Amino acid sequence: MKELLAATTTTLVMQTATAQVPASITLYGLMDAGMGYTRLSGAYKDPATGRTLRVSKSRLGALSGGASGPRWGLRGKEDLGDGLHAVFQLESGFDSRNGRSLQGGRLFGRQATVGLLNARWGELRLGRQYNAATRYLLDMLGPAFGGFSLLHTGYGLGMSSASFPRYDNQIFYQTPSMGGIKAAAGYAFSVNDTRNAETGYATANNTRAITAALQYARGPLSAFLGYDQLNASRLLSAAQAAATPRAYIIGASYDFTALKIAVAYNRVADGWFAGRSFRDGGRVGGLAGTPTYAFSKGLRSNSHVIALAVPTGLSGHAFASWQRTDINTSRLTGGDATGQTYSLGYSHNLSKRTDLYALVSHTRNWAFVDGVQALDAYAGLRHRF
Repeated sequence: MKELLAATTTTLVMQTATAQVPASITLYGLMDAGMGYTRLSGAYKDPATGRTLRVSKSRLGALSGGASGPRWGLRGKEDLGDGLHAVFQLESGFDSRNGRSLQGGRLFGRQATVGLLNARWGELRLGRQYNAATRYLLDMLGPAFGGFSLLHTGYGLGMSSASFPRYDNQIFYQTPSMGGIKAAAGYAFSVNDTRNAETGYATANNTRAITAALQYARGPLSAFLGYDQLNASRLLSAAQAAATPRAYIIGASYDFTALKIAVAYNRVADGWFAGRSFRDGGRVGGLAGTPTYAFSKGLRSNSHVIALAVPTGLSGHAFASWQRTDINTSRLTGGDATGQTYSLGYSHNLSKRTDLYALVSHTRNWAFVDGVQALDAYAGLRHRF
């Protein structure tokens, strides 16, 4: 009886103590679904045979994530006292057309982190999370661009090291803002988790990543610069292991109220960081696709982006962007022509959390294949909760 009373008392004390700790957990998410149309046309030289081939094909169908990737997640914060907080975030990405998990089938493939936050010394996070450049590019664009993927196309263009690379096993630190200046750095022990990463042995068997960035944001001006590097696993082929992909990125934006303009430049050497495929199943140019992190010693690419956003009263925003990527070799991509994409888009707010959107874009030298053009048009509905 005494043991039962003692156990009951202990349980009540623990429940009372837990109830007194200020904590919060938020369930959030985003749904994005629509229709899309793509047409490829033109003539190109087959790299295998040297023959000139013509391409003319199109597709029309349901679209997932035309403006923003569908997701749901949990984030929480607990006050530990003296300005210190425990924080966590679990975020799952999925295909709105069929409900399947994305990011390789991971349950929380977009983010899975836990850490400590203090207003004076900054924030430390551990787990699967974005690299530094992606975070600061999104901060620079802000809500004016509505989360639109105007800067991230599926054709190997755009900002390779800021096209949402996520590193597994990452420890990431970010300073508080000091006069508008903020810095961040991270190290990933294995960018794609393996059994070796779980045991902690044979570190060189894993592909590791270094990421760092510096941001300035004050008033209407925002600017950042970032650096990423991949250290190849020794289990890769000799040619791949000889490459050390490096990426440098710089960007800035200014909000004139009636117009917001953003510019960015990205230089990548010896590989590719973007989680975007160079090819679709049509294998135009002779290559089916590339892995998320690609290694190719001698590869060089230079990407430029200019984007504009114009508010249209309280109802929405109009967008425009130009992207250009110059690549120096066809070794990885199957083509080495300079690619350019011109895009126009519009989002119309139905409420604070729901909007309709439409986008049309034209790409010259699609996927770096000389002579192939692409036309994209899609529209959809997006809801945040």
